[in-house]
Amino acid sequence: MSSSRQKYEKLLSEVKKHDWYYFVEAKPIISDYEYDQLVKQLEAIEKEHPEWVSLDSPTQRIAPAISKGFVQVAHPFPMLSLANTYEQEEVEQWVERVKRLAGNRSVSFCAELKMDGVAITVLYEKGRYSRAVTRGDGKKGEDVTANIKTVRSLPLILQGHSIPDLLEIRGEAFLLHHRFLALNREHEEAGDEPWANPRNAAAGTLKLLDSRETARRGLSVLFYGFADEAHPPVPTQMECHAYLHALGVPSFSHEHRKLCHSTADILRFAHHVEKKRGDLPYDIDGVVVKVNELALHQPLGVTGKSPRFAIAYKFSPQQAYTHIRAIVVQVGRTGVLTPVAELEPVLLQGSTISRATLHNQEEVARKDIRVGDWVAIEKGGDVIPKIVSVDRKRRPRGTHPWKMLAKCPSCGTSVVHSEEEVAVRCPNAKHCPEQRMRRIIYFASKEALDIEHLGERVVELLFQKKLIQNPSDIFALTEKDLAHLPNFKKKSIHNLLTSITHARKVTLSRFLLGLSIKYVGQGVAEILAEEAGSIDGLMKMREEELRNIPGIGEKIAHSVVQYFEDRDNIEEIERLLERGVHLVAPKRQRIAHHPFAEKTFVLTGTLSHYSREQASALIKERGGKVTNSVSSQTDFLVVGEDPGSKLDKAKKLGVKQLGEAEFEKLL
Repeated sequence: MSSSRQKYEKLLSEVKKHDWYYFVEAKPIISDYEYDQLVKQLEAIEKEHPEWVSLDSPTQRIAPAISKGFVQVAHPFPMLSLANTYEQEEVEQWVERVKRLAGNRSVSFCAELKMDGVAITVLYEKGRYSRAVTRGDGKKGEDVTANIKTVRSLPLILQGHSIPDLLEIRGEAFLLHHRFLALNREHEEAGDEPWANPRNAAAGTLKLLDSRETARRGLSVLFYGFADEAHPPVPTQMECHAYLHALGVPSFSHEHRKLCHSTADILRFAHHVEKKRGDLPYDIDGVVVKVNELALHQPLGVTGKSPRFAIAYKFSPQQAYTHIRAIVVQVGRTGVLTPVAELEPVLLQGSTISRATLHNQEEVARKDIRVGDWVAIEKGGDVIPKIVSVDRKRRPRGTHPWKMLAKCPSCGTSVVHSEEEVAVRCPNAKHCPEQRMRRIIYFASKEALDIEHLGERVVELLFQKKLIQNPSDIFALTEKDLAHLPNFKKKSIHNLLTSITHARKVTLSRFLLGLSIKYVGQGVAEILAEEAGSIDGLMKMREEELRNIPGIGEKIAHSVVQYFEDRDNIEEIERLLERGVHLVAPKRQRIAHHPFAEKTFVLTGTLSHYSREQASALIKERGGKVTNSVSSQTDFLVVGEDPGSKLDKAKKLGVKQLGEAEFEKLL
């Protein structure tokens, strides 16, 4: 072998070593500049000797063209989601159940970190990287081969000997904290909305059509299992990690997995991990406990959509401590005034928190939150920051209870407080600048028309420059309008205008949601869209007709009629339609003769096996309807953990309540 070939392979080995330190260990030992110089040397040699180019070279990880979209791929082995719990007693019950199902034989367990990323499966054929697919619905996922190929820590050629002809491994893609913070800084500087957390950012990165951008963002991966549980290459889960590591595949190190023989062993490891959670370079939300003997996995079977051989023991939300600099009032799209705490910035679960909603004046009074207070914050549902407690021992002298403003901070109109609701509102709906801008922001949001690249900061800029004053103005924007705005270059202008074009085709329910009609949330918008069939049909409906629709109460019916009686609202809808907005009716597939058919549901609390959106979709597939509020027309209240006031109202009205187990049986 020539000396220059040896130099190339030595250089390639050195780059791969630094990829491991950076993306797996999160402990880089050289600067970014030094790393870039090594890659440039590689590129120079490869240009001179293309016949030497290795599949493992950084230059081979990025597809030469932009993808046209993601293809759905069937999983040969289903990707099941794990049952989870926050209770130690349920972990103990699971351990006893496993032992009983295993014939009361001795069973060991492997406890390992529960990654908070995006589940993926990767296939190697004859030791070479072949395909990567997301979990999707567990039966089919999206082909993200080109994007996962850009991950520097993933070997494109497996190391070692006796590599199987086919090896499919399961793991997660995620962003290290420092990459997430850097990307969010870039987003904010460009006027885009920051991501809520690293998991959302990783999911968005996997969906990029340009793998060059995926590569730039710097995803990481970790693997923890085999797709084919019936024919694993090693006998135990503990050995799985050692086996993957020997192949050069990122997997859990010794300190991040533990062989356990009892519930006590499992909980000791979980408590140890929870204490060290903040020191990790990536997000986790608990530990996963698996039966260590892989031969027992298939015989233990599956319950619902979860395997019996594993359980996720999830940690309580992390908290951080900081103090309140100020309490400001934000005006929402429907005129509701919301107090917001401006905080001394603090890092929590991979993101810097500087604001937290206080919901309403009653919440502030109940917790006695004051400017200058030291508070504990956590992310509700691991996403939205909230204040959970006040440290009154550290309260500065001279503080005073907070009071809601008497006038709207945006337009100066005197606020109103209805006896029917907690909210304080600005009644100046048509002329309050903040309300008008918030309505445009919501109209463009993911919940409504989902106009990509038109986030909150961009809408604020366009509103301030008077380029948009109503939602319909979005569809009149031109390249010339955007050319002189700060941070708007040719590519960003093209991206925004393309997104606006795509948003012209929208379902009637999303369109209704985007109009910000008072009391019309997602569930109500779907009911109205289905009953009316068209925007013209809804405009013609009388209050009495609306009240007769299950899930539409008197208050909603009155609000809808009042909205369409306003000539300004009608003219805005006409402008939207004239500017090319096309309303389509969603096709609804129903399971015939199901107990849910024509029944009205309300959800409260947190379900362990389903998100709110998943449960709602399952109900609708079976012919049911989902609304946001309990009334005499509600047939079922589905009750999860920590139910709210809806449960009390349901009991008073005699509405039947379904626990999650009963809900699953009826499904």
